[in-house]
Amino acid sequence: MKTDLRTKVYDFWIRYRFLLTAFVLPALIMWMIYIAMEVYPFGTSSVLVLDLNGQYVYFFEDLRKKVLEGGSFLYTWTRSMGGEFMGIFAYYLASPFSFLIALFPENHITEGLLLIILLKTGSMGASMAYYLNESRPTKKLNILIFSTCYALSSYAVVMANNTMWIDNLILLPLVALGIERLITKKQFKLFVFSLSMALLTSFYIGYMTCIFVAIYFFYYYLAHDNHSENNFWLEENHFAKSLVRIAVYSAIAVSIAAIIIYPAYTSLQFGKSTFSTTHYTFTQRFDFLDFTAKLFPGSYDTVRPEGLPFVYCGVITLILLPMYFVTSRIRWQERMMSGVILAVFLICFNVNAIDIVWHGFQKPNWLNYRYSFMLIFLMLVMAYKAFSYLEYANYKNVVFVCGSLAVILMFIQKQDYEWVGDFRCVWLSLLCVAVFGVALWFVYSGKFKGRATAIVAILVCIELFTSGLLNTIGLDKDVVISSRNSYNNYMQKVRPLVDWVKNYEENHDGDKFFRMEKNFHRKTNDPMTLGFNGISNSTSTLNKSVIKMLHRYGYASKSHWTKYLGGTPVADSLIGIKYVISNGKTENQVLRELFYDAEHDYYVYENPYALSLAFAANAKAAELEITDYESPLELMNALTAAITGADDTALFSRIELISTDYKNIDTGFTSKHRKYSKKNEGSPATIEYTVSVPGGKPIYMSIPTDYPRECNLKVDGVSKGTCLGNETDRVIYLGIFDADCEIKVTLELKDDPIYIMTGQHYFFSFDSDLFKSIYNRLAGGNMDITHFDDTHIKGKVTVPDGNTLLYTSIVYDEGWHVTVDGEAKELIKTNDSLLAVDITPGEHTVTFTYLPKCYTVGSKISIAGLVAFAGAVVIDEIRKRRELKLWAAQNNIF
Repeated sequence: MKTDLRTKVYDFWIRYRFLLTAFVLPALIMWMIYIAMEVYPFGTSSVLVLDLNGQYVYFFEDLRKKVLEGGSFLYTWTRSMGGEFMGIFAYYLASPFSFLIALFPENHITEGLLLIILLKTGSMGASMAYYLNESRPTKKLNILIFSTCYALSSYAVVMANNTMWIDNLILLPLVALGIERLITKKQFKLFVFSLSMALLTSFYIGYMTCIFVAIYFFYYYLAHDNHSENNFWLEENHFAKSLVRIAVYSAIAVSIAAIIIYPAYTSLQFGKSTFSTTHYTFTQRFDFLDFTAKLFPGSYDTVRPEGLPFVYCGVITLILLPMYFVTSRIRWQERMMSGVILAVFLICFNVNAIDIVWHGFQKPNWLNYRYSFMLIFLMLVMAYKAFSYLEYANYKNVVFVCGSLAVILMFIQKQDYEWVGDFRCVWLSLLCVAVFGVALWFVYSGKFKGRATAIVAILVCIELFTSGLLNTIGLDKDVVISSRNSYNNYMQKVRPLVDWVKNYEENHDGDKFFRMEKNFHRKTNDPMTLGFNGISNSTSTLNKSVIKMLHRYGYASKSHWTKYLGGTPVADSLIGIKYVISNGKTENQVLRELFYDAEHDYYVYENPYALSLAFAANAKAAELEITDYESPLELMNALTAAITGADDTALFSRIELISTDYKNIDTGFTSKHRKYSKKNEGSPATIEYTVSVPGGKPIYMSIPTDYPRECNLKVDGVSKGTCLGNETDRVIYLGIFDADCEIKVTLELKDDPIYIMTGQHYFFSFDSDLFKSIYNRLAGGNMDITHFDDTHIKGKVTVPDGNTLLYTSIVYDEGWHVTVDGEAKELIKTNDSLLAVDITPGEHTVTFTYLPKCYTVGSKISIAGLVAFAGAVVIDEIRKRRELKLWAAQNNIF
């Protein structure tokens, strides 16, 4: 038995050792880079950086919970008040590698991410090796050199934290090979599989891969259109038929991926597609010398908006690429078309309008040139071919290229780029040019036979490790790689409090659904990791209407994120925030203290006035236009009045502004705002409001602005932090004062001017007793939830006379289907973003079911695509058998 197993293992190794080596080698080098960066368990660092730290790790945590604990892939309640999950899954998590995260305990999530990155790095090497071996087979060691360069290119190393993009780097060589087989031999299976997987694993980069398909098809056909090289079967009208085949099979691949693409497209309609204004200007993005500098090792600049393409893929590539174009063994048509396709990509990078089209018709937010790995692939293929023909080349050309590269490096050094270090880039590159120039001579001359190539391979690995380490160090200096403890320790402190709240709710016969939040944050996506239903969230698949609504409610909320900062007891109660974890004792008169964590100074509070997910309301609530109110506090009054059917409700009362004093301030006006700027830059500039406040009542400040610019805030000379910034453009609690008095609220300008909307009241007092009275009455119309899961809610509600609307804090989405006593109801949108339905007074059973049309239609299209693919396979097999029989008959073979 043991002998049989050993034999099978040996046979497996002999058969696949080449691809296994191509997998292990780059993965091992990448791991060595992380070890050198002291990533756990070899130090305290981690792979968490940029969006992997701020967003993706939280999505992976949510995915892990769904896999292990059960949950829907259609909807999640842990994002801003709840929302579709298919967009998040399609954009960030659709890679098969993502599910490996379920194998790791929650306190080792960072190690799960490390493993995924290493596996993807290895897969890139194996995929590239497979392509080179199938498309242009030579010595296996030659292939390993360039497959490793691909897997450890600057793009692959720097963008490794964008894990969802890397699958397309794995699949690109297979897509290219599929195109070649489709053109040459009419074989379509690999093409359909690889392109559909490219779209399924990342529809965003997959879209770019579709553009690559179109470009590469024409490139390959024209580059090899000589003596029927690309027409194995000598087919007539080969170009036209090949063009039809690539179009048809691309359509089948796209349709197979429709189960991801259609829900992703629908998700984008919630706001991402209109997230920013796009300017299609035909302007140049960079100087060509700047681009040239990025081809060398140690040339990390930045991932910020001003960043250049990451296109480094080994100094050996820079030496061999020019050799490719002067090698006579390579046909001139191929060399000409190769020059054309390289020029096409360079133009795409450099012309703003074309680059925006590549990025889905939106300018990327940081991390530019997200398709630059395609140029790396092409350069490596050409360099590999030149290396294969090196023995037929003129070595003087190698010397000339090396000398030219040395001159270019000296010229680059003279430009004094901040990101081009003398030693880490220029001297390192010169050393590599010299070393590889000598090493290539040994390969060229045939001396030492295979040992010369082995030496080149070792040198390449050393260079790739060095360059990868320099790139990772540069990334750390640019945007800071987070420590493992910064994530795990935070979660280990807060997670027990979340569990305590859940147990408390369960033990006190609480609701089957409730929302909770905390007033301190590691990142905005904390609810996803901690597993509670909150309002804090950040994702590219944003819901614009919810973000705007929460901002109008007084929370910190804008762009693509929301955060539980600001707000009021009224807003909290309306959206059903029942529990709040606080990092200090609160003066909030509405909240009730439940638990104190003395070790970390955390408090758990209950909001007894939090309304249910759905409750009975007056029909006026559906008519209110929240855009009519600039002040969140005025809106809370109006919304409460509308829900109760009252004409007016003074939960928040305007308080008297006695005077406004300016010090070192210049004023101006712009679009409904007064602009305040410094007269003299060297002196403090302040705006001081004197306000008459009533004693014993909470005082809130709300200063509306459409142009957030942060300034310091003081109350009676005591600092209250900042206001009017991104996270501080919200309602701010100023305190409770013992007796009627005057207070001074001071805004101190920083470097920038501030803009304050005119015609508004900025200071309000809050009537806690009136609030409790009103919201106790509203609680009588709360829906009692009898069943809850991610996509199905059932409950009973008693609607009082005079109320004809079932008002909810469920985000409006046409994927929701609501029935009242079994009768389907038409959805009503309230507050520009919430869901409601008409209802009559009395007792009712209400059900909410989430099944979006995009998912059902996308599933059907995918099934149709799979059926079409299966049909094509069957037809192809029948055709092959017929052709084989015909050939056998023609050659008298029986």
